[in-house]
Amino acid sequence: MNQKRYHHGDLRNTLIETGIELINEEGAGGFSLRKVAARCGVSHAAPYSHFKDVQQLMAAMADHVTEQFTFCLQASIEGQEDPMSAMGELGTAYIAFFEQHPAYLPFLFFQSGITIQADGGDEDVPAYPPFAVFRTTACRLFRSLGLPPERDGTMLMSYWSLVHGVASLLSSSGIRYSGNWQEAWQVILQSGGTEDETDRA
Repeated sequence: MNQKRYHHGDLRNTLIETGIELINEEGAGGFSLRKVAARCGVSHAAPYSHFKDVQQLMAAMADHVTEQFTFCLQASIEGQEDPMSAMGELGTAYIAFFEQHPAYLPFLFFQSGITIQADGGDEDVPAYPPFAVFRTTACRLFRSLGLPPERDGTMLMSYWSLVHGVASLLSSSGIRYSGNWQEAWQVILQSGGTEDETDRA
C-alpha cells in the first residue's frame, strides 16, 4: 500500500490525490473519507474541514483531473496553425499527461462517473471539456483533409481510439515498454490518418 502521510501544507490537495490512489486500489464500494484520512495519517475529522461528505470529495477529485487535463490539451494547440501539427501536438500532450499521472486514467474513465457524448448526439449532456478540445481539433483536421462532415463521427472515434489506446497501455501496471510512448503516437499519425490509408497497403 502506498502510504502517504500528511505533515503540513495543502491538506485539501493531499486528500484529493490520495483519494484517487485509494479508489483505484479498492474501488468505489468501500471508499470513504475515513479511509482517505487514515491513508494521509490525519484524524478522521480532518477531511471535513474541506469536504462535507465523500460525494463532495469525489466531485473534487474529478474536477482536479479534468481541469489539469483540459489545460494540458488546450495549451498544446495554442499557436498551431497547421491542423495536422495541431493534432500531433494534441495527441502527444494527451499521452504525456497520463504518462506523468498514470493514476489519473483509471480514475477518470472507470471511477469518476464522467459522461462523454462522443458523437455529440445528446444536447442534454454538456461536452466533457478535454474531449471538446479533442473534437474541435480533430474536425479542423478533417476539413483540411477534405473529408465530408458526415464522416466526422467515425474519423473522430478512430483518432481518439489511437491516442487513448497508447495512453491506456502506458497506464497499465502490467505492461513494460522501454521505448517512447509519445513517439509511438507520432509514428501512427505520420503513417496516414485518412480513411484511404488501408487502400495504400
